[in-house]
Amino acid sequence: MSHNAEIIAQAITAIKPTPDYLKDYIFPFVIAFFSALLGGISAIYINRHQELKNIAKENYISANQVFLLAQECLSNLVAIKYNYEDIKSDHPLVRAGQFPTIITNLDDITFNAHSLYFIRTIPTANKKAKQKLIGFIKYRILRKKIEQPSAEELRKSWRNIVKISSMFGNYNQVMGLLRMRNTMNEEVKQLLSEGDNIMLHAPIEEVRKRIGDKLCGGFVDVTESAISLTDYVMQELHNFLLEFSEIAESNIELKRIKEWGRFPIYKNTQEAFLECMKPITKPNYKILSEYTGAPEEKLRNKYNFNQLA
Repeated sequence: MSHNAEIIAQAITAIKPTPDYLKDYIFPFVIAFFSALLGGISAIYINRHQELKNIAKENYISANQVFLLAQECLSNLVAIKYNYEDIKSDHPLVRAGQFPTIITNLDDITFNAHSLYFIRTIPTANKKAKQKLIGFIKYRILRKKIEQPSAEELRKSWRNIVKISSMFGNYNQVMGLLRMRNTMNEEVKQLLSEGDNIMLHAPIEEVRKRIGDKLCGGFVDVTESAISLTDYVMQELHNFLLEFSEIAESNIELKRIKEWGRFPIYKNTQEAFLECMKPITKPNYKILSEYTGAPEEKLRNKYNFNQLA
């Protein structure tokens, strides 16, 4: 090889870059790996975020459906009670005569207790930063036991799903009593054969004699059961509507569904409504005992549904 050719070959060799394994092989692999890892983490985060948002939506909808169902039940009972809210007498048969046949909707309702699975015994959501910090220190760092309400407190709380289920169950029981009473009321009217208000004008003993002791005893008993249970369920529904909004918000992450706003709040200050919410005058238990054959004390307990609260 000539001297010039050798110089040219050396020049070409000098121009050719030496291989950089870090730059050419390792670095591209690392970039590709971390890009894939970041993409996977982002996908998991987005999916998890969407999943939690969907859960918050479902919980909000479920709570709102129960809230609206309670409103519907209370409105129906108010409409029913308007028919007999003027009862002032304590005589069982007079009271029964002032309670007309109810022609409004008396269908049972369906409540799915499982729809409120997210309601906990304590607040779990929408806590302020200070509350979260205190909770983290107490329960995560200091490992203190989470404070829970007592069994008695939980029994009286609307966090108790059994209590909510019982409320709607009692509503259905009211509907059953009213359907039964409607049948008996029509039977009584047919026996008297002088229209709806005959018992308001005829002597009580004559009315009792014409109806018969057996039907009369059952008639006043069902009437008093319907009156007292309706008053009790109305109070329960009203209390539920006033308190449930705060409970629902304490267990639903509203920050995940900000566009939906706050949970609805119930308030009714109409004079007619508040008047209707007042319990009906209690019956004369001595006379009621004569009509039904049951002891007075037993009757007092039977129609006192507040002891169930």
